Amino acid sequence: MALQEKPTRDESTKQKYKKRTLELMRACRKNLELATHEHLDLRQFVGWLINRKTEWSRPTWRFYKSSVVYYLEKEIEESGKHEVAEEALEILLEQGVEGCVKKTEKTSGKKLKKFPVKDFHKIHQYLEEHEGRWHEPLRRWLISGLITGLRPQEWANTSYTTALGEDALIVKNAKATNGRAHGPTRTILLGSLSNEEREIIRLHVERANEWEEHDQYQYFYNACANTLGRLSRSIWPRRPQHVSLYSARHQFSADAKASGLSREEIAALMGHAVDDTATKHYGKKTAGSSLVMVKPDPAEVQKIRATYHNRFTGENEIRPGMVKGNKNKNISKGDNN
Repeated sequence: MALQEKPTRDESTKQKYKKRTLELMRACRKNLELATHEHLDLRQFVGWLINRKTEWSRPTWRFYKSSVVYYLEKEIEESGKHEVAEEALEILLEQGVEGCVKKTEKTSGKKLKKFPVKDFHKIHQYLEEHEGRWHEPLRRWLISGLITGLRPQEWANTSYTTALGEDALIVKNAKATNGRAHGPTRTILLGSLSNEEREIIRLHVERANEWEEHDQYQYFYNACANTLGRLSRSIWPRRPQHVSLYSARHQFSADAKASGLSREEIAALMGHAVDDTATKHYGKKTAGSSLVMVKPDPAEVQKIRATYHNRFTGENEIRPGMVKGNKNKNISKGDNN
């Protein structure tokens, strides 16, 4: 079987694909109740994956499919016995997005794009008063998310350190590779927080890093997200929308606007390339209810301010007189050699 010609993948993408496939394989083995020593047939794994498609949105399925396709292609290239992998790959490549949960049926439409204080207090009280394996990790996650505004997936690549003479988070921007962040990382200064708040964030970062080091961050994320979802539906069964881990980021944006932070400061804290992204697509100012105490790195704010200024004042625009050469040269397709 000839492998399909495929676009170039960078090392980061390859690692993500491999990691996600291994996570899916672990989930498959657990679901099929296979012992550690028992072999998982790749065709059986692909069949399990396809049967689960009805539980996932189209973007999620595409990512899972791309991950497993990459894994199977590597298996075929590196293994001498690759008939099973080829058959599994052929089956998977035939699968489109048909059967996936539509966005309006599943997640985004049902996720609350704010985290009201009264909701947080109710959930927080429940987590403190009831025992549960994921209650304390979830409690720390919610507090940390509301205080800092991180994307849920960013905790896996965040370090707790010091910067500019105070405690700080160095966050690897999740949107950096596609140009939607102002740089590869951002700095969030924590010096104005209480000792208790800083300790909660430090512990959350420590746990997230531990799960990431064992290639099981997605398991950690899913466990906390599912616990929050079940809890929210239990407390408010008649609600059409429920809070999610991402709701904390929306609430942070609303709180930042209500706290009087500038557009550039909000963009720097949230990891956006230009400040209008944070203004348009995240929490409304009217939903703000708490004072944002974390601060961005002033150098990052200045970088965004300069980018925004150049973009909207046209300082980088080419004007008559700036180009030297033949004044009357015709610009046509034939001139673009």
